[in-house]
Amino acid sequence: MKRPIFVAIIGYILGIIVGLYLHTSIVPFCICIVATPIIYKKITKKKKSNKLKLFSIKRYFRYIKIFINSKIIILIMVISIISNTLVLIQNSNYEKTYTQLASKKTIELTGTIISNKEEKTYYNKYKIVTKIQNKKYRFYIMVDKKKRLEYGDKIQLKGTYIKPEIQRNYKGFDYSNYLKQLKIYGTIKCSKVEKIKQNQTNIMFQTSNKIKEKIIENTKQILNEEEASVFLGLMLGYKNDIDENTQNDFRNASMAHILAVSGMHISYVILGVNLIFKRILGKRKTYILSIFVLIFYMFITNFSPSVTRAGIMGILLLLSKIIYTKNDIYTSMSISLFAILIYNPFLILNSGLQLSYCGVLGIIILNKNITKILENIKIKNKFYKYKIKPQIQKTLDKLKEIMSISLSVQLFILPIIIENMNTFNPYFLISNLFLSIFVAPIVISGFIFMIIILINLKLAKILSFIINIGMEILILTSNIGKLKFAKIYIPTPSVFHVILYYLLLGTLLYICNVYLAKKPNTTQIRVRNLIAFIKMKVRNKKRDIRRILSATILIFLVINLIPKNLKIYFIDVGQGDSTFIVTPQNKTILIDGGGSRDFDVGKNTLLPYLLDRGYNTIDYIIPSHFDNDHIGRFVIYNARN
Repeated sequence: MKRPIFVAIIGYILGIIVGLYLHTSIVPFCICIVATPIIYKKITKKKKSNKLKLFSIKRYFRYIKIFINSKIIILIMVISIISNTLVLIQNSNYEKTYTQLASKKTIELTGTIISNKEEKTYYNKYKIVTKIQNKKYRFYIMVDKKKRLEYGDKIQLKGTYIKPEIQRNYKGFDYSNYLKQLKIYGTIKCSKVEKIKQNQTNIMFQTSNKIKEKIIENTKQILNEEEASVFLGLMLGYKNDIDENTQNDFRNASMAHILAVSGMHISYVILGVNLIFKRILGKRKTYILSIFVLIFYMFITNFSPSVTRAGIMGILLLLSKIIYTKNDIYTSMSISLFAILIYNPFLILNSGLQLSYCGVLGIIILNKNITKILENIKIKNKFYKYKIKPQIQKTLDKLKEIMSISLSVQLFILPIIIENMNTFNPYFLISNLFLSIFVAPIVISGFIFMIIILINLKLAKILSFIINIGMEILILTSNIGKLKFAKIYIPTPSVFHVILYYLLLGTLLYICNVYLAKKPNTTQIRVRNLIAFIKMKVRNKKRDIRRILSATILIFLVINLIPKNLKIYFIDVGQGDSTFIVTPQNKTILIDGGGSRDFDVGKNTLLPYLLDRGYNTIDYIIPSHFDNDHIGRFVIYNARN
């Protein structure tokens, strides 16, 4: 069997998805898959009629057997049963813990702080780890602002347990699933906190946290405020100091991924280490040094899913070069994903992890085909007759390569972006073109700057102007997000639409590849002949096809004119009320919008809800009265009336 680990991870993901979304065991499905062909063979033996022969398994499944043999099916089923069982057990444990803790009026426990302070409006927030009946649990704690606590402090607390909220609206945000990704069981609102000891965490994590804190503190001293916040986001994924407007600009310009440390950063770190030390240490020693640098970088970025993915893949690639073996990208990607999902299967819900792995898959699957398409695009103009200089040709080839990679990633992750953000930026190629030119030197110089800032603050101050220029370039590029139509709202796609999108994308790219192949193989020749045959048949029956298309369009128009059922939806907006109505004539009405001083209901609840329901416009807005809890934060985009 080729790539067994890749096959196994497919089964592992399948088991997790069934457990999370269907909340049921996958065993009955596996039994059905095994039993169906056995039962069917017995029936065909008893009744040897011509009709049954038409549906013979041997006849219709012989082609499937070429790609999927029994070993692959068995491996997928076994691994999916294991992962499905683990998810169901973990989900059950979470629910039991929620019930037990919620039944207690007050909670008293001893724990260790494993995060830095997160400042909120009325309190400070920390993450703690504690033991209850010899089992480890993680919680968020809400502590009075006057109380000073540090990473590694052992504390004794008394407080009230707050159960994490589940999904309140249709396709809405599920806070409990978000906390499960962090292995956190809820929040404790502390009424009493006492510090017992200091420096009680693992020495390795404590050291990495001190290094990270020193980098943050020194960066804020040296760089300008805005540049410092963007630099820390770029290099450490630390976004606490980036203001909302800057984050929105980066998001709207399709640049948000550079503020979350990912594979791009890892690749540039490896490149930087190789450029500096390759001549001094030689290849193998440089690769070994790169592995240690990657592990260090993973530590100071708190092992985020995207960094862990890229880090493990990078380490496997470097190890293959050290021991002189060929690295298989599918296998290394599968190993890294296994490591993450075995640690916590709920991380499959993490949008960063989804974008990271799907981005890599996009490059692997689509890049070759898109490169061929771009290479065959010829621009005809009056200067075309003149020969292009080799240097200019190299630049053009590099631009084509950048465009190909950018298109490969964006086309593959587009459904995930729309599912999570409901937005699309048509200028993504422009922003990614700028990024590809500037990000590599910025990340490499940024990593060197972080090392210098830990050793010599005076030298770091001298070099800070280079970092300031780099950050200013990124901030300037993010202004692309302010252009007209840079942010187009798109309703959340259904599962059917996502599957259809990938099928169409795959089909179109395959057909392009068939026609662009210089030396087509037997299959490609057959596909060409089939398309030519269909074209010939279409030409001969143009009138019939036009009639069928006209009739189909007419049927759809008539169906849309038929009055539908009145739909009334009540939206949970927290404080206040909100009702969304869809009339039989498909007119949309919003009655009230809720309101809160500290939370933008319109932006964070109403707009996502409407897009999840499949609507991006409102025909009528009706406020029942003008109290703050009904229209306090009425933010609706693209309202027609």
